[in-house]
Amino acid sequence: MQNQEDIQNLPIDIAFARLGEWLIDRKRIPADWRKRLTAVRAKISSALGSLPRDSNSYFQTLDREGIDYMEAKRIYDILLKSTPESRNIFGRLSGAAGVWEAIVQAFEKDNIFLGEAALIMAQNVNYEIPYQKKQVQKIQQQLAELDRKEADIKRNAALSAAKYAEACQEMGLQGNNVRLELLESAANSLPSTFSRILEVIHGDAAAQAIEYYKNFVKDLHSEKDGASPAVLSNLQDTIENPPSLSVSIGSDFFDSANTASVFAEQNDVSGSMAVGADGINWDITLDSSQIDWDIGTIEEAEDASNNGLGPYEMVNADDISEDFPQYSDENVIQIPSSKEETTDIGVCEISWDVSVESPHSEVKDVSGPQNAVGQPLANAPFQPQHSAGDRSPLLETDYRNRILDDLFEIKAFLNQRLIELTNQETLSLHHQVQAVAPLVLQQYSPDVIQKMLTDISMGISLLTNRKTRDLIMILNSRRFLDRLVETLEEKKHHESKLKDGLKGTYARRMELQNAMASSWPKQEAALTKTRELKKLCESTLSTMFNGRPVNIVGEINTLLSSTVTA
Repeated sequence: MQNQEDIQNLPIDIAFARLGEWLIDRKRIPADWRKRLTAVRAKISSALGSLPRDSNSYFQTLDREGIDYMEAKRIYDILLKSTPESRNIFGRLSGAAGVWEAIVQAFEKDNIFLGEAALIMAQNVNYEIPYQKKQVQKIQQQLAELDRKEADIKRNAALSAAKYAEACQEMGLQGNNVRLELLESAANSLPSTFSRILEVIHGDAAAQAIEYYKNFVKDLHSEKDGASPAVLSNLQDTIENPPSLSVSIGSDFFDSANTASVFAEQNDVSGSMAVGADGINWDITLDSSQIDWDIGTIEEAEDASNNGLGPYEMVNADDISEDFPQYSDENVIQIPSSKEETTDIGVCEISWDVSVESPHSEVKDVSGPQNAVGQPLANAPFQPQHSAGDRSPLLETDYRNRILDDLFEIKAFLNQRLIELTNQETLSLHHQVQAVAPLVLQQYSPDVIQKMLTDISMGISLLTNRKTRDLIMILNSRRFLDRLVETLEEKKHHESKLKDGLKGTYARRMELQNAMASSWPKQEAALTKTRELKKLCESTLSTMFNGRPVNIVGEINTLLSSTVTA
């Protein structure tokens, strides 16, 4: 059997969920403690008005709704230390200290503060702390998603910049002025490309392939068939009459409606225009009094011919009298220029022979763009010139297609001959056919044919690869150039748009951080308050039970311990 000392050391466990009911059932607080607590809080509201807030910084942080027993006791302690001698003849404190002493005593009477502590702990554990924890977790999750979004934006911006740099590098551009650099790249790259194409066509392997194919076709046609048909005429013409390598932009760029805007960007970049449109004084006024329309003079002129025709009547050639002056090539027309003088212009002296080219006129050698007064611009960027006379025919699609038709024809022939020479199943039959073939058809081995095929394929590749086609289209089609420039600039602008999107993430991050800064202290304050109230209740109840340990158990401990671990 346990003795009294062992019973004294047994702890008393009180379920947190039934703490308020337990206190009432054990007669530790009165049943009407809520009504008494309301009266005490009314005293607190009236006492806050007379509280000397300037005497202590803690008083300035007080909230009318948040003052409980522990806050009231702390206010009383501060006032007691600041005014220790303010007591009346009965030994009670006077002034604000006396008021708060009465409030503390009202809390302690019948242990009303225990009911208030149980109520506050229930509110914090069931509502306030879980809500604040969810708010903090939500903000942390949003910050994590914002970090991922920001990382994705930066990665996409870097990828867009890399794609733009790669596209510019592929086309040999620096990326400063895409339109002009494309035109300059096309004008500088195409001559070398065309030169390589002509080198392949004029090479020994291509010549052997052409000769081989012509002899083969000739051998296939017997004498009764007549002369063998002409083959590879376009390619042969290209070899005999090499095309020009001069390149220039096409006529599409010099359309009368589009000429003004082709190099508008160039003028903006060069920045060296000496005369601006806004700086030209056209000397145009709207004062109609200064304009001599010469209308009154015509209306007042007399009918010098006396033919009965008014100055504004429709004239029939048959009705004109013989006295009407007849003008010949030697007559002179007098045009009145003012009231007193006339200007004589001989019809025979006017030369209507207008030619496009004037070989006798003085032509200035200007290699670059000019300003409004006809002076060359210093350090002006590249500006392609249009010259239809010496423009390379390789820029024309029909010309290239004709050459490609012949090259593909040779390639197909060489492929077929190579398959026949290397196929083991028909090798014996081929030897028999080859034995009766002319000598010119027997001298080509598979290795030689493979070399021919490689060179012909190289020429086809140089003519048909995407870079060559794009460079040709840049010079031929302004619409293609506009689309290409738009595509490149879209990649560049995409990076700028993504970087602009980062500003929104920065603002959102600041907003979430401010929300976190306000939610986290509230959660910590609620946890601290709950721990203090739990400790107060356990110590007070332990005193009531003669020092026996009292433990408040339940979900309150789970919440407090999980918060500490986190």
